[in-house]
Amino acid sequence: MSTRSGSAAELAIRGAHVVDPSSGLDGVTDVVVRGGRVAAVGRGRPAARELDASGLFLFPGFVDLHAHWRTPGREDEEDLESGSSAAAAGGFTGVVMMPNTDPVLDRPALVSGLVRRAERESRVRAFVAAALHAGLAGERLTEMRLLKEAGALCVSDDGLGTQSAGVLRNGMLYARSAGLPVILHCEDRTLATGAVHEGAAAALAGVPGTPASAEDVATAAALVLAAETGARVHITHVSTALSAALVGFFRGRAAVTADTTPHHTTLTDELVFALDGLFRVNPPLRPGSDREGVVGALRDGILDFVATDHAPHAPEEKELPLEEAAPGFLGHETAFAALYTGLVLEGRLSLGRLVEAMSCGPGRWVGGLGSLSPGSPADLALVDLGEEWTVSRRTLASRSSNSPYLGRRLRGRVVGTMVGGEMVYDRMGARLGVRT
Repeated sequence: MSTRSGSAAELAIRGAHVVDPSSGLDGVTDVVVRGGRVAAVGRGRPAARELDASGLFLFPGFVDLHAHWRTPGREDEEDLESGSSAAAAGGFTGVVMMPNTDPVLDRPALVSGLVRRAERESRVRAFVAAALHAGLAGERLTEMRLLKEAGALCVSDDGLGTQSAGVLRNGMLYARSAGLPVILHCEDRTLATGAVHEGAAAALAGVPGTPASAEDVATAAALVLAAETGARVHITHVSTALSAALVGFFRGRAAVTADTTPHHTTLTDELVFALDGLFRVNPPLRPGSDREGVVGALRDGILDFVATDHAPHAPEEKELPLEEAAPGFLGHETAFAALYTGLVLEGRLSLGRLVEAMSCGPGRWVGGLGSLSPGSPADLALVDLGEEWTVSRRTLASRSSNSPYLGRRLRGRVVGTMVGGEMVYDRMGARLGVRT
């Protein structure tokens, strides 16, 4: 982030409905910000500047544990400025960048260089996930202690997964000794040979599929090894009901957390009938039975967080037959609205649980974020839950436009995002005033 000291003058955000499960807040109140931190919460606090937030909801800023900002190597698809702008437009104040860049983030100099660039160029707090193994090739482990010293928040194998159980076990042991959590992409590539979920929709559409077991087998192995090694392990983009149940079984047996995505909880594999490369993603969209199992696990806290797996792609990589298209969706800007529309308004998830999964929980995971309690960083999202909007290329801040929600009408839109007391995204216009 370029400047995150915040304004020295107090700002009172007046009249918003504040929802912060970490502090037990759920009601209309004021939040006072000073020096980049939350100074006080309560009605009637005087301040030099005031922001009229009546009619809006205020949440701790969202934190995304899984994003691809394509830097270094593919800045034509996304860079730190555009990725962080998209994040800010979606209410995200913290983002973890995955290591499958070009070159792969497997050396201390690459990690420290990206950390420094992000401090200058990102609008939000950007964290670096370094590679678990060199080149993400699944063979030689990286120098994790040096990567941590260079600024890595964690290590990850995202993009390809670790195919050798021996390498994964040794990687967990090394990560534990280095004090680094591990984010795992669970996929057995000997089973993952298709472009979509292997099921009735794929069969009817005539598209080769990947069975759910490709994820389930790898998830089971990762959880067994996590329990054995004592490593702090996070399973990302859980998409099957069985993988979610496995996470639940190992709760208390391993230091494990897990996330799922907006698209795996609001969309299904019936989109395969469009035969459109836009809808290819990895892990693939699943049938309704898996979606319901994953949503239930998210509701019950078995799946801890929501992460977007924000994955920009150039048009020529998505405007291909489904089997040939690059897998991945944009996620930052539509995440909250898609989940609010598809889950909260449908009565399948409470608003408080959604905020816990997008803000408080992942904020604790990265450390010191996701709360509006006094003394916390003034990272927050202001949302108009009544605003309806249609997702279009014109509405997206990302350099890419591969959103599965294009053309869909969603409800709930971020109107303001603050990081360290500084407004980094603002659609509120004249609501800010100076008290006399």
